[in-house]
Order: sequence, then C-alpha cells, then structure tokens
Amino acid sequence: MITGAASGLGAEIATAFASEGARVFVTDIDREGAGRVAGRCADLTAGAVAAVCDVADVRSVKAAFATFDAELGQLDILVNNAGIVHREPEYVERVCRIPRAQFAEMLSGESVATHFDLIENVTDAMFDRMLKIHLYGTFYCTREALPRMRAHGRGGRILNMGSIMGSASLAGAPDYCAAKGAVMAFTRATAREAASYGVLVNAIAPGFIDTPLLVDLDEDSRKMLALQTPLGRLGTTAEVAGVAVFLAGPDASFMTGQVVSPNGGIYMSQ
Repeated sequence: MITGAASGLGAEIATAFASEGARVFVTDIDREGAGRVAGRCADLTAGAVAAVCDVADVRSVKAAFATFDAELGQLDILVNNAGIVHREPEYVERVCRIPRAQFAEMLSGESVATHFDLIENVTDAMFDRMLKIHLYGTFYCTREALPRMRAHGRGGRILNMGSIMGSASLAGAPDYCAAKGAVMAFTRATAREAASYGVLVNAIAPGFIDTPLLVDLDEDSRKMLALQTPLGRLGTTAEVAGVAVFLAGPDASFMTGQVVSPNGGIYMSQ
C-alpha cells in the first residue's frame, strides 16, 4: 500500500515495486491519477488496485484499508509517501526571491538586509494542513497497518517519507521541516515498538528531487538547489524508488529505525 502515489515519488515507487512482483495498492486523493498508475503497475504484476485516500481524514484512511482488506488481503508493505508543499503564489514568490536577494547581498560584502519572515506569515490553517498530511497521515496509516501485520504473523515493512528538511532544516519551509522532523522521530518510535513482531520501520529522507512538488519554483531557484547539492543536480524519482525497494527487500532484514537519505551530498551525517 502506497499513499500519495498518483504522481512523483509515489508513482515511481509503486511502479518499482510492481516490477519486483508486488501487487500494489495505489492510493491518492486523485482518483484518476491513482487509476492510471495502478494500470501501469498491473501491466508489470497482475492484481494492482487503486483507491481514493485522503490521509488527513481518518475516515478516508479507514475506508482505504477496508478496501485493501477486501481486494488484496494480506498487508506486507506500507509506504507513507503522501505529502504537500505550500503552493500559494505569494508564498512561493517569497521562497524564490529571498534566497536570491540574500545571496546577492552576501556577494556584495554587505550584511544581509533581506530576511526570511515565513514563520510569521504561516497561518494556523497552513500549519495544521502541513502536519495533518505529513505527520497525522503517517500516524493514521501506521495505526491501521500494525495490527494487520501483527495478525498475519509474517511481520512487514513500513517506509515513511522523511526529508533532509527534517534534519538539516534548510530555509524556506518551517512547517514542512517540523512535519518531516516529527515523521522521522515517529519512525524510530514505531520501529522500537514493532520490532518484537517482525515489522521493520525505516524512513527515506530525500534531498531535492525533480518531482511535481518543485514545479512552482522558477528556473533560477531550481538551479540554486542544484548548486547547493555537491553532486550538482536534482535527484530523480528512480533514485529514491531504488532505496524503497532495498528497504522493502531481503537485503534490509537487519535495518529498522533508520533514516536513509538519497540527497546528493547536500546533507552529510555520521
């Protein structure tokens, strides 16, 4: 079961799993998009199913899991991928403009006079929505998955989508950083709790990946992200999907509570 799988990373992960022989349950708020991805997956491995799921709505999550039970039966892998970024034009314009202005001021040798004020301008509704989708959505789906995985006695894998923004906390998205940091902490807590019955729980924390989440950024801002990355480019969805396949497979049988970060070197840890 993969959430937010109608496009971007979710769609790539769904297709990668199907190519490995998995029967994939594609969920998204976009019914048509989920159906198209499920169709591509079914061409690779028969039995793919699509369903609508708004991970921020606990009733929608419960309904999606009920559909999974009826259509596919045994849940082996859950990928909590659904996520958003702010797309309000004024917000995006500030995110693009402020780093460029600060960079120009630093090059001039003067002190930085242009300041980020995004926290001051994030509304309660924006903050709530960010956490509802990333953190609550991960929690709602994990809460449904764990008893199913425990009951069938074969364990399972849960992959949560984190981000370098949850550890490096780069500028431009304070509530996104908070949500992703919480997701990675929740990953560790879940891994410790579920280890006794063989459910391995890990997070993937990508760097800047060329997905629809970046579509609102102008070309200069995309170039700046690439320049910040030691490998000099944005990552691809296939490079993240490969990590998901690894974490779901037999070669990751001694990994739980870990954060694996395909990020091109923009964030380097121990």
